[in-house]
Amino acid sequence: MDIVMIPSASAGLGHIGRTAALGRALTKLDASIHVEYVLNADRLRPQCEEAARATGFPTRVMGHRRPDNRRAVVTEALGHADVIVDDTQGELIHMKALLPKARWVHIPMFPLGDELFMNWPALTLIDGLLWAYPPGLGFPDELSFLGDRARRVGPFLSVKDVPTKAAARTRFGFRRGEEVLVYAPRGMSFGPEFGVRVLSAVFEGARLRRESGAKVRLVLAATNPHELAFAGLPPELPEWVTTFGTVAPADMLALIRAADVAVTEGSNMTQEAAALGTPILMVPGTIYETWLMGTRLLERGGARVLWIEDVFPRSVADQFAAILGDEGERGRLVKTAKAFVGESGHEKAARAVAEIGRGPRRDVPRDMLV
Repeated sequence: MDIVMIPSASAGLGHIGRTAALGRALTKLDASIHVEYVLNADRLRPQCEEAARATGFPTRVMGHRRPDNRRAVVTEALGHADVIVDDTQGELIHMKALLPKARWVHIPMFPLGDELFMNWPALTLIDGLLWAYPPGLGFPDELSFLGDRARRVGPFLSVKDVPTKAAARTRFGFRRGEEVLVYAPRGMSFGPEFGVRVLSAVFEGARLRRESGAKVRLVLAATNPHELAFAGLPPELPEWVTTFGTVAPADMLALIRAADVAVTEGSNMTQEAAALGTPILMVPGTIYETWLMGTRLLERGGARVLWIEDVFPRSVADQFAAILGDEGERGRLVKTAKAFVGESGHEKAARAVAEIGRGPRRDVPRDMLV
């Protein structure tokens, strides 16, 4: 069975990590399943392409489409697929009309507004939908018309094979007694103003924490020198700062496991940190999904949360101190966050995708414009 995954490649890296977890579960479920990435050239960010290639799955880019080349481009990229899984790429669902054998599975983004209602004509074409969010965020009524085509599988959190905290720290060379703080700017996917404010405050907050006498190791992952300079960090970083460029999803999980605090913005890294038992300091990104997740975690006591307007070096340092200085607080944060995200849904999702691939294909109306 040939399964093609089309993750969002125009924003953050969470969609790459989520589909990588699904891909690994699919190949583990059935060794005859072949998984590959096809990235949409429209608004493709270089960081996303690098991250997709780092997963180890074959990766190609589907070119730009025009009315005169649409069929050729789509057929060349996707014509061999038995199942196509798009992650928040609902605008591509209509391509199913050009692909006579493919089943289409859609992973929607938590709605920003009323798009689930507005997108219902496209959703009628899909063979399955995976709702990849924790129960605490609810399930939209607008998807109820799909019936059993909508599978509430939960977040994709492939953490079983992640090394222990001690092993992960040894792997990355972190010293005994260091407070390891991990933050991944990931191309500032919530915009440069947001990204610069958080990155500079995390760096200065870690410096303040270090000046208080703590042995701090700040790890900045999925970043680059241009991004660091743009945020005002010095060209020669102090020895207590470690940076990584493109990070494969499995390596990112190991870094989160090694951390004493994970600074998160998006829902995917937040849920991964929760599943890995790493205390979270969340600065919710500027979309409804992350705002809602931050709000729910704050209400339940599953994370320390700073809203972007409250992000300053001192406020970040104070949050680090509150987490790292109180073992009981760390335990409460970890226990509550784990309960919030619940069980991982990546294996359940893999079984659903394989089942859809073996089942009947939902026909596309013959009079659909192609």
